[in-house]
Amino acid sequence: MRRLGCRTTRIRDGLRCLDQRSRDRRDGLRVAPGRGLGSLTALAGDRPRPPHGQRRTAIVTDPIERWRVLASGTVQGVGFRPFVYRLAHDEALLGEVSNEGLGASLEIQGPTSALERFVARLRVELPHPGDVERLDVEAMPLDHQARAFVIAPSSEAVGRRLSLAPDLATCAACLAELRDPEDRRYRYPFINCTHCGPRYTITSALPYDRPKTTMAVFPMCANCRSEYDDPLNRRYHAQPIACPECGPAIWCVEAARLNDASALEPPKLAPGDWLRHTEHALQAAQRVLESGGILAVKGLGGFHLAVDARNPDAIARLRQRKHRPTKGLAVMVANLEVARGFGQLDPSAIQSLASSAAPIVLVPKAAGVDPGLAPVSNDIGLMLPYTPLHSMLLEGTLDALVMTSGNRSAEPIATENRVAALELGADAVLLHNREIRVGCDDSVLRWSESGPSLIRRARGFVPSALRAEMLPNRSILALGAHLKVTLATLCRGELAVGRHLGDLDNPAAEDAYLDEIERMLRFGQVEPEAVAVDLHPDLFSTHVAQERFAELPIVRVQHHHAHLASVMVEHGLGLDRRVAGIVLDGLGFGEDGTIWGGEVLVGGYERVERVGHLRPIAQPGGDRAALEPFRMATSLLLAAGLGPEHWRFFDEELAAITALRLVSPLTSSVGRLFDGVAALLGVAPRRQTFEGEAAMALERVADERCSSAYSFPVEAGVIEVREMVQELLRDPDDVSLRAARFHNGLADAFVEVACAAGADVVVLSGGAMVNRLLSRRLGTQLQARGVEAFWPRRLPAGDGGLSAGQAAIASVRLST
Repeated sequence: MRRLGCRTTRIRDGLRCLDQRSRDRRDGLRVAPGRGLGSLTALAGDRPRPPHGQRRTAIVTDPIERWRVLASGTVQGVGFRPFVYRLAHDEALLGEVSNEGLGASLEIQGPTSALERFVARLRVELPHPGDVERLDVEAMPLDHQARAFVIAPSSEAVGRRLSLAPDLATCAACLAELRDPEDRRYRYPFINCTHCGPRYTITSALPYDRPKTTMAVFPMCANCRSEYDDPLNRRYHAQPIACPECGPAIWCVEAARLNDASALEPPKLAPGDWLRHTEHALQAAQRVLESGGILAVKGLGGFHLAVDARNPDAIARLRQRKHRPTKGLAVMVANLEVARGFGQLDPSAIQSLASSAAPIVLVPKAAGVDPGLAPVSNDIGLMLPYTPLHSMLLEGTLDALVMTSGNRSAEPIATENRVAALELGADAVLLHNREIRVGCDDSVLRWSESGPSLIRRARGFVPSALRAEMLPNRSILALGAHLKVTLATLCRGELAVGRHLGDLDNPAAEDAYLDEIERMLRFGQVEPEAVAVDLHPDLFSTHVAQERFAELPIVRVQHHHAHLASVMVEHGLGLDRRVAGIVLDGLGFGEDGTIWGGEVLVGGYERVERVGHLRPIAQPGGDRAALEPFRMATSLLLAAGLGPEHWRFFDEELAAITALRLVSPLTSSVGRLFDGVAALLGVAPRRQTFEGEAAMALERVADERCSSAYSFPVEAGVIEVREMVQELLRDPDDVSLRAARFHNGLADAFVEVACAAGADVVVLSGGAMVNRLLSRRLGTQLQARGVEAFWPRRLPAGDGGLSAGQAAIASVRLST
């Protein structure tokens, strides 16, 4: 049972619950204005409670009252209503609880002291993954006809909050039943309860009830209905509840029948035949994997392409089929013992792997790991099975599977059986007939000395929202930018950041983006007052705002200002806070019309001042320079006053166009600086196959033990690169030391500029912050100077967090 560490205090207008572990839970319990209940006494724990399940006998010594309590947070799809039912029963209260669009609505009636105890226990005792972020309480007239406490049907509400839980990894209780031959769900691949299983990915609309999910097509059998209707059963109102008699099924389609449309339809099984059929499908799938084949597996949020993680030939075939020559491949392992054979696990990584979110966790590679799994990185991505089907698949002879997103290059993850069979290049497909309503990739998380950072926020985290009550009460839709796009809505003090959508560079991604806009507005019942977009005038997202929301104000937000604001809002920093922001990334359209990417900004939500940046250098060939690192190497040499005698790959023709701004725009991008340095040191590919490949290679070769640094002189806030390039090329030491000195010197220069700005708080953001060596040096230097630093934690440091910052800035600008 999770304890939130709340304390309660007397205040004039009611009871306020202060969570000491989280800034964004201040004012957790509120009393409706003008309807205060007086000075309530916090009684949590002040009287002995009866054993769980035993009803308290009420001794009425104080007045009888009736309160309405609105609970918001993660309170739908997590067993909140049966928890409330048991708690009310425990305190001998009358009333009801129901789901509604705003969260969960409670009416409780009983002695004042029992009501106070109930409210205090409500938030403290709610089991994970439930999370009550806010309670609004108001007095009501007594109901003299009330005779019991009941769970009422869900109701619609105008102005809802996103109270739905994310999809959750299989819980221990369900896994035990899955493996128990005496249980009626033994070996059933869709076992779930109120503590685990699909949520967001099967939901069509809120409130979260079975008719509004893709489980609506599976009528419950009598046994499932009995569990579903029993408030004391852990499957009470578990919307995906199912069993072999009434729920979805799996089947495997092998190579010879992939083009047969009838093979993609669920088989018609005779009563009692499900177990034999399930085992047959699993064995067929395992045979494909054991023979080195590629298997497409339908999961919670879409398809994975799977191969044996210990078979180099299978890994090579997968890379060829997926057109992914060097980018790391995630590995799903049967358990933590197997995981230790692939990666170095510390307690933080273990905690993340075993969490209900079950993300891919990037950890340092263990010795002897097949280099084909992550050729250009020191890290490997690991995850544990998070569905019953995954667990069953890994119970055979294979204990580790490569599990990479099943999609055509750069397109959204595939969710349809037909697409998986015909377009993913798999040798077989393991299918099921529970429709995926919302495609959702695996989330990716990385730990560093400063804490966890989300690289991709999707399954397991979405649609959980952030509290943003420090912002003006405006209704905003934010559309992100172009790469690693997410959407965000800000409404009623809640900031909802949507799932990772990828890059908007193909029609399939653009279609998914448009669908996501409609879904997020519908789920949150948001009617935006304004739309926030990136400052760049030619992005697809900007055109969407102009065409689809032409009647609304469009707020254009500079890219790096949005990065800064996303960290501020995540950490609950107020409107009056002045911060310095170190924002390092690949590119963002600057206010001066050039490409920014190595910035120090000072200000807050409404406006910022650019007080420092890298010295802009030419980006020869424009966007081609982001693909071909040798272009930036040539530009760096020219910026340092050096020529072809200093680098054998110096390109004379390229040098001739660096002065032409039409084809070689200026950039202050840290991403392009990493590209150029990686090329000069000989660790960059001629052409990058994924964003950040050269920078990743540079981090991989750097000696983490090195503390010395190259010079990056600063003049009037401008960080020069000339001396660094000269020192880099003169340095006779090994590449590992030269790479480390580059990282260290760059971090030191940005800390110098940020501290000179005079702000007492520094926020750090941008895609370059996923570089562990760079972020470690930044954190160490800021700490040495006594500066408080805020890092992205619940939102990605990269462009996946942009929409949150855009929404925050737009709300403030509309209100000033």
